[in-house]
Amino acid sequence: MARFFVPQRDISDGKARLQGGEFRHLQRVLRLREGDTLTLFDDAGVEHEGVILSLSPRVATVRILGSATPARESPLAITLYQGVPKGRKMDLVVEKATELGVVAIVPFVSAFGTVSVAAALTKRERWQRIALAAAKQSGRTVIPEIGAALAFPEVLTAAATKDRALLFFEHAGATPLPPADAEPRAATAAVVVGPEGGFSADEVTRALNGGLVVCGLGPRVLRTETAALIATALVQARWGDLG
Repeated sequence: MARFFVPQRDISDGKARLQGGEFRHLQRVLRLREGDTLTLFDDAGVEHEGVILSLSPRVATVRILGSATPARESPLAITLYQGVPKGRKMDLVVEKATELGVVAIVPFVSAFGTVSVAAALTKRERWQRIALAAAKQSGRTVIPEIGAALAFPEVLTAAATKDRALLFFEHAGATPLPPADAEPRAATAAVVVGPEGGFSADEVTRALNGGLVVCGLGPRVLRTETAALIATALVQARWGDLG
């Protein structure tokens, strides 16, 4: 069944109003009609089963038949800090990281990156649309937030506020993640992955001095988009809901 996102503010008296991009997707892409059933999810994590009551030129009115709060979100709130790669590789990272359950994706620029903060900012809206589509497809009830692009020192400051802060570095070899039972259960985690060129020695030193744990992903050098997804999956398996 088709799924759509609707803000709670657009739900009242047992009815929901679909507008904007979600309405256009309903009408122009899926070509749904009055009487068709669908699933809605809102920004409070509640899922609603509904039927289309009416379609106007810009709004679909949906009668809510039932609501529930499914348990599909991880107990571990993962923020992926991704060094912005060239081309459209970031599109893949956003889509798949959303499927893996991250709550936020923050692009950043660093010493070996080739994309500027200004260039990354122009793509933020596009990446947010990709996250929404991936959340709908994967049955999530939370849409990851795409953060504003940061400089690397800002990443270290933000990551250090999480219960687990891990930087994945190709020259760390097989350095493993900390054991799952090393500390009390984590509620938040930062996963930091560099762009195509990786991290400079100075950046790794600054990360260590800032309290981040530097980990490897085995003996092979992975593409940045591959590293981001494997790192996220490993952290989700260690402290989240893939274990």
